[in-house]
Amino acid sequence: MEENLTDISSSAEQQPVDDNMIIRNLVQNGILNPQQGQYGMSQLAEQRLTQDFNPAFDEFNREKPDFFNTEGRADVLSYLKASNAVVDKDEINTISQMVEKIEQCAIERYIKQKAHEKALENENEAAKRRLTANAQNSTSATNKNRVFTREQIGKMSGAEFTKCEPLIMEQLRKGLIH
Repeated sequence: MEENLTDISSSAEQQPVDDNMIIRNLVQNGILNPQQGQYGMSQLAEQRLTQDFNPAFDEFNREKPDFFNTEGRADVLSYLKASNAVVDKDEINTISQMVEKIEQCAIERYIKQKAHEKALENENEAAKRRLTANAQNSTSATNKNRVFTREQIGKMSGAEFTKCEPLIMEQLRKGLIH
């Protein structure tokens, strides 16, 4: 009977239903106690979950070593292993391509966001320069339209008078200064 156990446990090609039946028969015939039978059933279930995944993952890992060894990607692998989903090498390839595309899209969104922020910053700087230039030009334009009085000219510093002298002289010739 123990010889049959060795044959059964070493046979990886047995269908899950057959494996479960064999364990139940061993428990019913007293060869295994119920705890051993329960442990055997749980081992079979775990083996079935990893049996389909591991060879596919191993083959994928040979082609793309360390693909799932980065932050974020490792979470995808953990999810796949825990989800009890049956995945083959093609499915893992598809998932890896999706992961790469998601990462690329995230990078592109970040670059676009930074470019937009830079464009706004440049527009703000240009607007500040225009405002500053307009503020500086508006004083001289105001001075050109302004008619000085003798009192204002008397209160001017030497530098202010020198700056406004051509305009003052022109206003004097025209008889605008009173």
